[in-house]
Amino acid sequence: MAIKKFSLPLLFISGWSGMAISADTTSSAHQGFFTASQYHVTLKNVWMLNTSDQLEQAGFGDQNAWAQGLHLDYQSGWFQDLLGVDASWYSVVKLYANEGFAGRDLLRDRNGHAEGFNKVGQLYAKLKWGDEHAWLRLQAGWQQLYKLGVLTVTRSRAAPSSWQGVSLDSGWSDIAVRGAWVSRFSERDEPEKRRFTTLASNKPIDYIVTGELSWSPAKNSRISWVAGESHNYLQRQGLETQFSLPLGENKNVLFRGGGYYTRGLANWEGARSFNHSAQHIFAVTGYQYHNSESGLGWSKTKAPLDNGVGQFYWHMGKNTRGAFNSPADGEGNDYVNDGEQMFYLYSKYKWSPELTLGIYGNYGFGASYHSVDLTQWEYGGFLAWTPQRIKGFSLFTGFGPSYSWKLQNGKPWLTDDKRTFHRAKGIGGTVALEYKFGLNN
Repeated sequence: MAIKKFSLPLLFISGWSGMAISADTTSSAHQGFFTASQYHVTLKNVWMLNTSDQLEQAGFGDQNAWAQGLHLDYQSGWFQDLLGVDASWYSVVKLYANEGFAGRDLLRDRNGHAEGFNKVGQLYAKLKWGDEHAWLRLQAGWQQLYKLGVLTVTRSRAAPSSWQGVSLDSGWSDIAVRGAWVSRFSERDEPEKRRFTTLASNKPIDYIVTGELSWSPAKNSRISWVAGESHNYLQRQGLETQFSLPLGENKNVLFRGGGYYTRGLANWEGARSFNHSAQHIFAVTGYQYHNSESGLGWSKTKAPLDNGVGQFYWHMGKNTRGAFNSPADGEGNDYVNDGEQMFYLYSKYKWSPELTLGIYGNYGFGASYHSVDLTQWEYGGFLAWTPQRIKGFSLFTGFGPSYSWKLQNGKPWLTDDKRTFHRAKGIGGTVALEYKFGLNN
């Protein structure tokens, strides 16, 4: 079955290889397009588990899924040092899925049944101009837009997500400008290419436009202003910063922080997340000494919502994925409820060039529902291994418990005396193995 699933992707990359072979009969101006082409294969095996009972009142239990992914990536050279074409094929095979698999976003959900899938994830034309001091890059078609303005894709599953549209990356010296206009989105767990819609009424959203202006005065230091709008639905802007202050040899003080502001536009229903607008601020400071790094973070959210607990919604509508770089986006819980503050601790140590171990913890407080204080927390550990003897191979695994509140009809489930809430608890974990290799001459 796996061989059958992967047969079309192999034909896909073979077709591009055939084009490269034909380059021998082309002129030297054309040959750069083919002879400088690169082909990469990525095998990605991901298992994910979440045993939280937060949604047990709605009939949802443990979420357990295991998938094998295959990525075939082609990058052309440059025609006249100006134009090129890139393409990617993604194939995902189901290895295991329980009844609640869909919550892990690994496999296609076809009416409650888990399935694998195949899709062309990227296919775009590219244009470049300039050098390392001043440059311009344009891409048009299906492409990954990773942390570009208010948009992003996820790469932690068996297949990544992608956007259809036009993107720009330009800069001069230490100033960079990026932007994108997109009209469709393909999620990480399905082959469909979907239009954007509103959250409550499913009305179409014609497009999303976003931009980013960054200044990088020194290595590991950057200030960025981001902005974006889903047409007539949501508008968002934010400021992100990161700095590294050397204190001596192998000693650095680290800082990153920022804030986001989102407001509803003409078609915003105000039925989910917040009434009219929401704000979120965060800061993380750390100390890096030789192979170790530890730090403390904090965040606060304001997102008023009638008849519920408001949240800072960082996506831009249904069938979208928004960029959000705050530690409030936890491994198990999201600490973005109205009035909620969060403290975050982390520590990691690089035992060798191949092995990194780390721990983390989050604690959220300050949110409330019908005068009942809501608290949530989580902690865990992780391991990252990249053996030098196996080039292109990596292993990541992380596990930890999380505690929040159970939901009933989408709202916190209070006890009969209305003095507290029913506590939700569970364990989350992931194991991801990746092996990437090239097929170049």
